[in-house]
Amino acid sequence: MIKKWFKAALFLLPIFIFIGTVNWYVDSYALLRVTYDDIAARMAEGKHVEGLEDSDYNDRNLLSARISGMDEAPQVMVLGSSRVYTFDHNMFGTESFYNAGLSEATIYDLLAVAGILTGQGKLPQTVVIGVDPFLFNTSHDNEKWRELEDYADYMRGMLDGKLDGETVLLRKDTGRDYGKALSLDYFRYNVTLLPEKKRFAVSYTDAWETEGYVKHCDGSVSYQRELREVEQASVEDMTRQAMEEHVVYRMTDYHEIDDGHFWYFSALVWHLQEAGTEVILYLPPYSPMMYNYIESEEDFRITLEVEEKVKRLAADSGVALYGSYDPAGCGLEMTDLYDVYHVKAEKTADTYYPVTDVR
Repeated sequence: MIKKWFKAALFLLPIFIFIGTVNWYVDSYALLRVTYDDIAARMAEGKHVEGLEDSDYNDRNLLSARISGMDEAPQVMVLGSSRVYTFDHNMFGTESFYNAGLSEATIYDLLAVAGILTGQGKLPQTVVIGVDPFLFNTSHDNEKWRELEDYADYMRGMLDGKLDGETVLLRKDTGRDYGKALSLDYFRYNVTLLPEKKRFAVSYTDAWETEGYVKHCDGSVSYQRELREVEQASVEDMTRQAMEEHVVYRMTDYHEIDDGHFWYFSALVWHLQEAGTEVILYLPPYSPMMYNYIESEEDFRITLEVEEKVKRLAADSGVALYGSYDPAGCGLEMTDLYDVYHVKAEKTADTYYPVTDVR
């Protein structure tokens, strides 16, 4: 009997070694070889990160790890979608800054980030919130925020008056999970990435810009050289194609501003103010071509309604409002964009101008 078990063990050992090796090498979810806690710690040391975009990283997990690892709240923090990625500490004249922008952000992502900050007692002095018009379009909500669902639920409970507001120190586990080393489910996914030579791999640099995509220690982003040096004609062609396909990003099937989403947004603004945080609302501009198209198409004029509604909220709550969806106010030109929707870093500060400033 012992011999049979010994033979079985000898037979299975190479299989276990192969599974463990693949899981360790590919480590697609950053659970073994390198973790989001590891990356966050190096960012806290002032290092910028390369390779995240190629690794299909989970930006929600990295944000959670980064905020949880902070010893104290930053002075200024920016929330929003990828359209605020290029906001950096230089714009605000302080090293005590973090850009908490998230890809394809929804209202639930804003609530989740606020939940992390509130629950861990790390609300900053100033919060700048990028208010994209699609935040209030339920037709284009997505499930990415579920990575931070506990934080979002906590914040909703606070705003709904179901929680008493005590600091609870919520902390998502973004460290190592050695149980995944021999996980067959993890192996099945990791092995599919081997033919494409894809794996989770990052490196660290002191350079603000490189050939590739860089996540800075302050949370902001430098895009890869091919985007930084894109030709204006290419951006115009991409914009024309979007218009021909009758698409404005996450603005299709948008029949009304969702009352529930806007209520949570408004309640969040009031909550932050009551907690002693200065709130600034920022409207990221569209390109001249796209904005003209939005104005001319009935299906997308709700964008203008959102801007007016946000202006009323700013006035009612006494918060500062910066920027506009209309590019005229900042002199935005087609040469100032990486693609259809993202403004180049060198132009970003110009888009951040006061419309109403109560400070």
